[in-house]
Amino acid sequence: MQEQNIPIDIQTSKLLDWVISRRHCTKTWPQQITIVREKINSAIQDMPEHKGITKLLTGTYINYFHCLQIIEILKETEADTRSLFGRYGSQRMKDWQEVVRLYEKDNVYLAEASQMLMRNVAYEIPGIKKSIAKYEQIQHDTEKKEAECVKNAQDFREKYKSLANQLGIEGKNIKSELTDLLGSLPEMYKEVAKQAKKTKDAAAFYRSFLGQIITNNSDLTCLPVLQYIIEHGNTTVYEWRYGEPPLRIEEPILFVEPEALVTIDDAIDFGDAAIDFGNSDVELETGDIDWGQIDMLPDAHEATIDFSTTEDAELGIVVQEAGVEGGVAKDNEAFTMLDYHKTRNMFFDDLAELEAFLRQRLIELQATAKESKMGFSFSQSHSSTEMSPQELEAMLSHVLSTLDAINRPKLKNLALIRESPRYVDRVANSLQQHLRLADKVDGNRTTLAERRRTAAVEQARLQPTLKKLIERTKELQADIEKNISKKYNNRPVHITGGVTSL
Repeated sequence: MQEQNIPIDIQTSKLLDWVISRRHCTKTWPQQITIVREKINSAIQDMPEHKGITKLLTGTYINYFHCLQIIEILKETEADTRSLFGRYGSQRMKDWQEVVRLYEKDNVYLAEASQMLMRNVAYEIPGIKKSIAKYEQIQHDTEKKEAECVKNAQDFREKYKSLANQLGIEGKNIKSELTDLLGSLPEMYKEVAKQAKKTKDAAAFYRSFLGQIITNNSDLTCLPVLQYIIEHGNTTVYEWRYGEPPLRIEEPILFVEPEALVTIDDAIDFGDAAIDFGNSDVELETGDIDWGQIDMLPDAHEATIDFSTTEDAELGIVVQEAGVEGGVAKDNEAFTMLDYHKTRNMFFDDLAELEAFLRQRLIELQATAKESKMGFSFSQSHSSTEMSPQELEAMLSHVLSTLDAINRPKLKNLALIRESPRYVDRVANSLQQHLRLADKVDGNRTTLAERRRTAAVEQARLQPTLKKLIERTKELQADIEKNISKKYNNRPVHITGGVTSL
C-alpha cells in the first residue's frame, strides 16, 4: 500500500494534543486567538445585508471556516470596490481578510477548531441531549402523577359520598342535616327494641342453663338490661330505676348556643373624669353596738310548734306520699334505655354475653354429635336444657341481628351526636376533610399539568438547537479532516469518536 493511501486516525479527545504535538500549532495559540476574536467582534459590527451572512451569524460561534464563507459572500457584495489588480478597496473586505490572515498564522484556526469540536462532542451535545431526556422524563412522571391525582381525587369524593350515605345525609349542609336526623333516632331505637324481643327464647335458655349450674343462688340475675327491654321495651331510665313511669319528662338541652363574649366596646363607660373622693380624711367612730333590750319570755323554752292541718290548708301545703310517685324524669333519667350511653353499653354487653354463650353451646353440641364419647361436656350433665343445633343457630341469628341493629354506623353516629354536640363538628370536619383533600389533589394536578407543559415547551425549544448543533459539528469535523489531509499529501483522515458516534 502506498503511503498516500494510509489513513490517519485521530481520537477526538486527543485532537488538540495531536495538532500541537505534530507542530501544526503552538502552545501559545490561546493568546493569539484572543487577538483574532477582538478583530472578529470589530468587523462584525459593519456587515452588509445578505441572507447567507445572516445565516452564518445566527446562533453559532464564528470560526475560521465561517470567515472564509463570509469573504466569498463579500466578493459578491463588494465587487464594485475591486481594482484591476484584484484588490478590494472595501474596509469590510480588508477587515475579514485580516482576520483570516491572523487565523492562518501558526495555524491558530486549526487549534481553535479542534477545541470547538472536542467541546461540542464531549459537553455541548451530550448536555443538550441530557436536558431533553430530563424534560421527557418530567413529562412522563407528571402524566403518571396527574393520573394518580385524578384517581385520588375521585376516591376522596366517592369516600365522602359513601360516608354521607352511611349517615343518611346528602352532604350539602352536614351539620344541619345531622341535626335533623336526630328526629329519626327514637324510631331506630324502637326497631332495635323490637328486634331484641326476638331474643327472648335465647335469654330464657341462658337463664335456665345458669339456674341449673348455680343451684345455691336463689337471687340469680343475668342479662338485666336485655331482659328488661324484652319485657318492657325501650322505656325511660327513670322507669327502669324506680319501677314506674314518670309523670313528666324534662329532656336535657342538647344544643346550647354559645354566649356572646363581652367585648371592650360593651364594657361600662365610666367617662373620662376621675372620681373625686374629697380631700378630707374619713373618721370612723368606734364604740360598742347597742342591741337594745331584749325581753325573754319566761316560757320561751317551753314553746312548741303547732302543725295543725287547718293551718296547712290555709298555707296551701300538700303532703305527698312517700316514694317516687309523681316524680319528674330529668337529666340522664329522661333518656330512654337505648338513648343513655351507660344502659346502651350494658345492653350491648348483655347481647355479647348471650352471643358467646350460644356459640360455645353450639360448638359443644356439634362436637357431641360427632363423638359422643369424647370427654365431659355440659350437654351430658344437663340434659334438661338440651336443644338441637338448629334451634341454637336460630337463637344466635336473632342475637346477631340485634347486634347489627344496635351497631349500625348511622345509629352510632347519631347517638354520639345526641350525647355530645361537639361530635357534630368532628363528623363534619371528618367528612369535609375528604373534600379538602380532593381539592388539594386537584390543585396538585394543576401544578403538575403546568410543569408538564413547561417541560414540553423546553423540549421543543432544545430539539432544533440540538439538530443544528450536530449539523454544524459535522461540518466542522469534515473541515478539520480536510485541512489536516492537505498537510499530509491528501491522505485520508478519520477523526474517531466524533459527532458520528453520538
